[in-house]
Amino acid sequence: MNDLVVGKVLEIEGTKVNVLMEENSNMFTYFYNGLKYRGIAINSFIGIIRGPYKIVGQVVKEFLRDVYSDSQDMHYKKDRFERVIEIKIIGTFINDAFIAGILAYPLIYNDVVLLNEDEILNIITNGKNNKKYDNQNYRIGQTLIDEIEFKLDWSLVFNTHIGIFGNTGSGKSNTLTKIYTGLFNKNNLDFKGKSNFLLLDFNGEYIGAQLLKGSEKEIISLNTRNDNGDKLIVDQKVIWDKDILSILLSATEKTQKPFLSWIIDRISINNQFESIVNEILALEINKTYTRPSHDSVKSLATILSQDFIEGSEEGRYESLQGELKRKLDYGNEIAPFDSNEYPISDMKVKSGLPFLSKLRAAMHIFLLQELNNGHYRLDDIQPMLSRLKSLEKSFDRIIEIEDNYNTFESLLTVISLRNCNQDIKKIVPLLLAKMSYELHKVANEDNINKTFHLIVDEAHNILSDSAKAENKGWQDYRLEVFEEIIKEGRKFGYFLTIASQRPADISPTIMSQLHNYFIHRLVNDNDLRLIEFSISTLDKVSRQNIPNLSSGCCIITGTSFELPLTVKIDYIDCKSHRPNSDNVDLIELWKQRNAD
Repeated sequence: MNDLVVGKVLEIEGTKVNVLMEENSNMFTYFYNGLKYRGIAINSFIGIIRGPYKIVGQVVKEFLRDVYSDSQDMHYKKDRFERVIEIKIIGTFINDAFIAGILAYPLIYNDVVLLNEDEILNIITNGKNNKKYDNQNYRIGQTLIDEIEFKLDWSLVFNTHIGIFGNTGSGKSNTLTKIYTGLFNKNNLDFKGKSNFLLLDFNGEYIGAQLLKGSEKEIISLNTRNDNGDKLIVDQKVIWDKDILSILLSATEKTQKPFLSWIIDRISINNQFESIVNEILALEINKTYTRPSHDSVKSLATILSQDFIEGSEEGRYESLQGELKRKLDYGNEIAPFDSNEYPISDMKVKSGLPFLSKLRAAMHIFLLQELNNGHYRLDDIQPMLSRLKSLEKSFDRIIEIEDNYNTFESLLTVISLRNCNQDIKKIVPLLLAKMSYELHKVANEDNINKTFHLIVDEAHNILSDSAKAENKGWQDYRLEVFEEIIKEGRKFGYFLTIASQRPADISPTIMSQLHNYFIHRLVNDNDLRLIEFSISTLDKVSRQNIPNLSSGCCIITGTSFELPLTVKIDYIDCKSHRPNSDNVDLIELWKQRNAD
């Protein structure tokens, strides 16, 4: 026999098998007939010989059996205890080919043998460990128990939704970087024109040479603190969305949202903005002058003349503002103005206004119309106007609106939100996800000609199902968008990768719809409970190991893997290629300086 026999089958109960181990089974490593073998340990693999079959089991438990079975005899003797291991059957070797699943059951007294490294590699790669698969595999680390090189099959992983989870310092960012760097470095792959990757980077960890270098990587660094940042191009059809704008402005359901929807229906994407608002502007300003008006109407007209009327900065409508001021000071009993001296028909809204300023101008003009008609009170709409004004500067610094924008052209686009305020950090991911998904879905509805991969680092920032201080409607809508992507995106070639240190803060719907998981150390009870209930492919032993994983180790499981594997992910040595997430070196920072 060419196999190293280490035990006999003792008991069989379905797929659970107890094995009586021989004395020569306690070593860490064995060499037999020129081959290297690993000893028995929890989660290791073992073979059972039955005729032409080599049945493969995975060790889940180890214990001692008392041969004497005499509770009155408490003495320890060398021959009293026998070593027994419990295994679960996971597959079978037939003619050196591994087939996952149950093909045969062992019998009592069948020989139990160790598996060599080639056989183990065959198991963990589902038979794809030979050279003909090198084009679709690349190394990301080695198995923890057997220390065998582990290669990721990109053809099975990157057409799925992926989750990467782990506490701070567990190696989560290194894993994300490793799996995508390996993909982009595959020289035999041609991505150009066939796939786009978009990375949302909340902390600026990937704005250097990480993942991909050269012209195929575009970095867009947004900045709400000053005007020195890049601009994000957003398609006009996406931004003129009732739900997005209603939630963006925290519009109330009964008054503000209907008003906003009415405006969007009239001016959104029919290229009639200027003609419509200018016509109404002249009409309503004329009403304000020629008949008694409430103070709120006059106040609104004053804001319009100061902020939005073309030429106001040159004093063209200085007299108009003076007229409005007199009406505010002295009431409505004043002579109407001379229409020849003040040509209201020529009055126009400023051209070139940023998107939100244009929206605010339209809201003021339509609100003036409604107030003149007695349909709304200013107090009903003012909170939404104030919210809009507070967002204008930040929004204008990062967003540029274009017609029919064709999403992202570079292979990899990194959107850095490091220098953005909290409002923008919540707005931008939603806009990007909705825009990229809608455009990609339309283009690939009948036939998938291209794939899109959205990567969200620190995903708990935007995918939390806990409202906290955030507007509930805004949060619900954002989750609806991402939940639709994760439920329906696969059929259109749109895939999501999320990384987070707090999986319990992510919507359970999103967690349960992921296909493949890379799980690093997690110690929080809520995180561990969510992992247990969300991931059906994770076995009990692997779950128990999650809180004790060392840095860089992760459990890989999901639909692309036959069984959960604990893998030590290769550490990226080159500092410029690692994500900017290393701990500060206090020894270097605080070291004592040499005395002069």
